[in-house]
Amino acid sequence: MNDYKVTLNGKTLIIELGRALNTANAPALQEELTKYVGQDIEKVYFDASELLTLSSSGLRVVYYAKLRLGNKPEIAFVNCAKEIYSVLKMIGLAPSIKFLKAENRRTLHSQSTFDDFAAHNDVVCYSMKLGECED
Repeated sequence: MNDYKVTLNGKTLIIELGRALNTANAPALQEELTKYVGQDIEKVYFDASELLTLSSSGLRVVYYAKLRLGNKPEIAFVNCAKEIYSVLKMIGLAPSIKFLKAENRRTLHSQSTFDDFAAHNDVVCYSMKLGECED
């Protein structure tokens, strides 16, 4: 079962994740992302609003997006749970990922770009580095 939705919004790829990104659906998502290799993708937003489980297969998809899509696009996790952040931090990916908060999924699509949304709304944007602690 594919528990995700991929949408291209200009040069931003928005990946709405379901409750899990694991061996059941990560290979299919990675295969779908191959469609965007060679395109001018500048940003990849993983909407993790519902994400509860991120396995090693899911981590490979994130790593694939960072290395293969566009010219090393900006990678962001939107509404990432602390547990998911901890996994990304533990394996060393957190320093290269932005972590954003948005009110709901519609905000990712309702504006022409996520940057337009961020410029006109109250959004928390932060990037954590290995060794920093979030309280």
